[in-house]
Amino acid sequence: GLLAGPRGPSVPSMSTPAASKPASFARMTPRQQALNFALTGVACSCAQTVVHPIETTMVRQQLTPKAEKAPSPAAIFRSEGVQGLYRGISAGIARESTYSTLRFGMYEPIRDALHDHPAANRALLGPQGESAVRVTKRVLAGCSAGGLAAALATPTDLVKIRMQRDTKLPVPSVIEYIRQIASRPGGPILPFYEGVSTTITRAVVLGATKMAVYNEIKDALKRIPNHPNESLRARRWQRYVPFSHSWRDADWQTFGWDKPPSTAEHMGLVFMTAFSAGLAITITTSPFTNARTHIMANPGKYSGLPAALLGIVKTYGPQGLFRGFGAQWARFGPYALIQFITWEQLRYACGLPTI
Repeated sequence: GLLAGPRGPSVPSMSTPAASKPASFARMTPRQQALNFALTGVACSCAQTVVHPIETTMVRQQLTPKAEKAPSPAAIFRSEGVQGLYRGISAGIARESTYSTLRFGMYEPIRDALHDHPAANRALLGPQGESAVRVTKRVLAGCSAGGLAAALATPTDLVKIRMQRDTKLPVPSVIEYIRQIASRPGGPILPFYEGVSTTITRAVVLGATKMAVYNEIKDALKRIPNHPNESLRARRWQRYVPFSHSWRDADWQTFGWDKPPSTAEHMGLVFMTAFSAGLAITITTSPFTNARTHIMANPGKYSGLPAALLGIVKTYGPQGLFRGFGAQWARFGPYALIQFITWEQLRYACGLPTI
């Protein structure tokens, strides 16, 4: 039997329409793309609401002097209460409604514009180069979407970090922070874009990692051993690793399944994929996340990304680039799980193609 949660499918023949063009490569109509933007915003806002206390802890840990003990969520709660953990939540939701909505919403249109489907990928470098072409297109799509979104949404990021670093009680309103930032030299617009290059760099790395890794892992988990269509066939090693292949998704007919996945199986697939994507982005973005936090929390201190990275290394050593890694993973992991599970379930319910 197949070493996966679901039972093995009846593999379709190469002549069946389902085997020729997977549903996951179907392009969305303009109306579906507009709906997807809205669903993305809902999913990202839900995820941010859950993980915001961990993100506040992450910001505090990254800014804690070397000789002092980094605060935990419990420590912040004891001294500031729930309101302390949720400092900046209004700016956080505004950020998710702009930056994250654009970052994830633009990924698929850009990916589709690059013609990311098996036939087009094989046409460039042949069957042997198909995987490299596919990954390259997805990385480019993620980079482009992330960079464009960050350039537009930097002000919300800056306001959020300024609020999260603060310890004043009672917690000032978001309007007070906006006024403070706008009153700085160069105001009222330029101060909101302090650290914009760092934010864009981080977003490009995150976008390339998150969506490309998510796409690749999910595609791999859906592959089936001995499938006649090479693009849907599991790798040899997958046959010996439990739960690494034959998962059903919204494109279940493509792979020859006789019925769609159960809710539990669909969520299990998203869980496994999102868990891996969350770990990958924590590893790749930690230096840029630390630099962004230091630049935005210390106005005028750093001239740019290189200066911030050098300053962190001088103060904390090379390991300082990964300061607060546990809090970052505790934030990125659950965020990815909640966001992708919510987003995928909403898409599934609305009849949109799978990611």
